[in-house]
Amino acid sequence: MWLSSGLALAQAADASPAAITYPSGSWVTNNSGTVISVAQCGTDLCARISGMVLDHPTDPAPIDWRGQLQCHDIIFQVSPHPHDNGSITWTGTVTDPRNGNRYSASVWFDAQNNLHMRGYVGLPLLGETQVWYPYTQPTPSDCLIRPAR
Repeated sequence: MWLSSGLALAQAADASPAAITYPSGSWVTNNSGTVISVAQCGTDLCARISGMVLDHPTDPAPIDWRGQLQCHDIIFQVSPHPHDNGSITWTGTVTDPRNGNRYSASVWFDAQNNLHMRGYVGLPLLGETQVWYPYTQPTPSDCLIRPAR
């Protein structure tokens, strides 16, 4: 189930898959105003587009590389990698919904519950980190967040 806000945690004492903390909730990207919902998917963490801010109420919905609405597209799927200090880095892939290009990705969460997503080609040094901020408003089922008139 995709949660639209908050932070749901499953914790235990060891580093087995059942002991991993799986953050879930929604975050807004800092560059496009897209709302991303994150939840556990098997032993991984997955993120889907759950909201897209339109500049004008009549703007068309963004289309992905397949010619479909970007709504509910999977943006990243990452696996947990616990560290000795108790933190977790999540690594896997991120997909650009505009063109379908896939990149390596690292995801981590800071003390303020901000999500850091670093997409890169080859080495993490050759990438860019975005910080996404918690989003607590509901999103419509069609993902389109229209501005007030």
